[in-house]
Amino acid sequence: MLPGIDLRLKNMIKSIEAVVLPAIPAAQSLAQEQARLLIGHLSIIKEQWRHAIKFERGSFELMIELAQQLAEHVDQEHANQLQDALAEVENVDKADIDALNGGICSLGAVIDAVILGDDGKKPLSREARLVILDYGAKNALRERTWFQGVGIDPDRGDLPPVAHAAS
Repeated sequence: MLPGIDLRLKNMIKSIEAVVLPAIPAAQSLAQEQARLLIGHLSIIKEQWRHAIKFERGSFELMIELAQQLAEHVDQEHANQLQDALAEVENVDKADIDALNGGICSLGAVIDAVILGDDGKKPLSREARLVILDYGAKNALRERTWFQGVGIDPDRGDLPPVAHAAS
């Protein structure tokens, strides 16, 4: 029987803590810092990995929602660009994390172009700005929850479990 991902991550963390880090001379502060950083990243990945596809799917669905709502509040040219981008990502395989990431990036690029609107020469409507702010609020909470293991959010104790960010 092969060890599961959790056990492998736990063993990597233990190896770095018990063997690698103590073997790094005190004078090598950058190497020690990097070893501790690696421990931190592995610990966060250990908490996130089983929820990663759901998190990316949620990010993709939020991006689709933003594009759809934004299309209702921009000029026809930009609305057409958003509709074309939505059509391009319509058949993204939602069970494939790389496909989801690709869909997020391609749709996000079009949304960015619409928001920038001819290098800022075309201001967005009030309604479009509200749609963007609403998306930002939803996404910020998801990302704060997802990355709470980093330990820098002052309110991380008030955040739901990482699994919640994926739903």
